[in-house]
Amino acid sequence: MQVRSAGRDEIERVLRAAHAVRGGGLALEDYVAFHETLMDSAWGREHERLVVGCDDRRRLLAAVKTSSLAGSLDGRAIRIVHVRTMFTSGDSGDQHHAAELQEEVLEEARLQGHALAIRVSPAGGAEHFDRGFHALPCSEAACRTFLPAPWPKEPAWLRAGEEALGRVPGLRPGRPEDIDAIASIHAEEIAGQRLRIDRDRGLWDQIFLARETLRRMSGAADPFWVIERGGRVVAYVLLRAGPPTLRWREHGARREARAPLADLFWSALCWARGKRLQRIEGWCMPEVLTVEPLYPTSDRRRRNNLVTLRPLDQVSQAPVFAGEDECRLWELDAFQEDAPGFVAAP
Repeated sequence: MQVRSAGRDEIERVLRAAHAVRGGGLALEDYVAFHETLMDSAWGREHERLVVGCDDRRRLLAAVKTSSLAGSLDGRAIRIVHVRTMFTSGDSGDQHHAAELQEEVLEEARLQGHALAIRVSPAGGAEHFDRGFHALPCSEAACRTFLPAPWPKEPAWLRAGEEALGRVPGLRPGRPEDIDAIASIHAEEIAGQRLRIDRDRGLWDQIFLARETLRRMSGAADPFWVIERGGRVVAYVLLRAGPPTLRWREHGARREARAPLADLFWSALCWARGKRLQRIEGWCMPEVLTVEPLYPTSDRRRRNNLVTLRPLDQVSQAPVFAGEDECRLWELDAFQEDAPGFVAAP
């Protein structure tokens, strides 16, 4: 198998081949343009790479995309490579080619100074892809938007079917100028983790570039809300609609202002009901939902899209974590945002 970094023509070739599985409802040309936009950004050019494996006749066998990320493990700054399979044919031989390509990519990442690799894997994923990777503690939460009987803790405005904007103090749509504030909140949120991905401003810009590009192409109006108190952003939430579900992508609140998370949940519930969505689901939803409980919500071990970790230094052992609070990766850390119709590697 011949292995090389993909040029522009090969990137388009890979994306066209991947569209049937990973298109997520986007038209082919939009899907190609979406990913090319992200890879052509300043952050994409510096941190991302698409590697292809071809046979002697230049037939595409597999393609792997990597993102180089700043992170921290037990207080030590490290580089983390996020790896995902962008394309492999259904042929079992090509599946093994993809696994071989992944190994070559990870060895190169190790030589470049990356200490850890992460990938998102389906439950029961193929062993040849998961070689050396260990699943981190992973959970998910879900709730129904419509209950058989009225829930007594719902605010009056929600029971009356009114809109959250104008009723929740300080709630407003997020704006580009809020990015520094929410980046600061997120950094506070993850500061106590033993393992974390440290997003710089460039990565935050990449996240919002993906959202804005997808909005232009698909017309999606996925909510991004903040709550502002005293002229300062104190909480935020990022959501994505994918009928019949509203995905709770990420939230954060300043340590001294956790109460607004409940307001953000009621706002999301109101929006989901208005769109006739049946569930709200996410890798991590505010703990206030189940601690009080604020609203009937189920927490469970994640069944799919497991975050897996692999040390790249051959003398290292994979760190062991007591719980998800020590090593949580949010959906945005797993590059869910840049993958419409996200499908983990087989």
